[in-house]
Amino acid sequence: MKHARRWMRCSVTFIACTAISGTVHAQMTGNTVQVGRRVASFLQPGLSGPLTAAIIYEPGDDASEREARLIERELISETAGASLRFKPRRVSADALNGLAGASIAFVTKGANYRQVAAATAARSMLTISSDPACARSGYCTVAIQSSPKVQIIVSRAACIAAGIRFSAAFLMLVREI
Repeated sequence: MKHARRWMRCSVTFIACTAISGTVHAQMTGNTVQVGRRVASFLQPGLSGPLTAAIIYEPGDDASEREARLIERELISETAGASLRFKPRRVSADALNGLAGASIAFVTKGANYRQVAAATAARSMLTISSDPACARSGYCTVAIQSSPKVQIIVSRAACIAAGIRFSAAFLMLVREI
């Protein structure tokens, strides 16, 4: 138990340091991706192998499309030394049937969170956003806020709807709502 706590403290410190040291973008996508990758490693049962990561964006929304491109770039460039490897796939919020085969979804600001939640929960997908409102409303399972400090918000309602479980030790270290 003592070693588990020490390991968890080190993991959370790593998550925070990784996020803080990343390049800051308008939507903090670099931080979201780096921390999101670590968050996914705490899923129970654990994920393994190369995984498809959907990037859900709202077509026609410049900010959403820009955030999707940045997330895609981060996922492609962050393969060395990563515990989980993700193959990015952009999915339009208008065509959520493109989620088939994906294990995780990064949700950009501007996407219709309610529609995304319905499609991803049915597939038991972990959804990660940089918008805390997505998790607070129960539509995204995780929101990662980077400013003024790194904060990971886990939506209990979204986790239940999607059948997603995290390790108990991880849940003690994040804000669960």
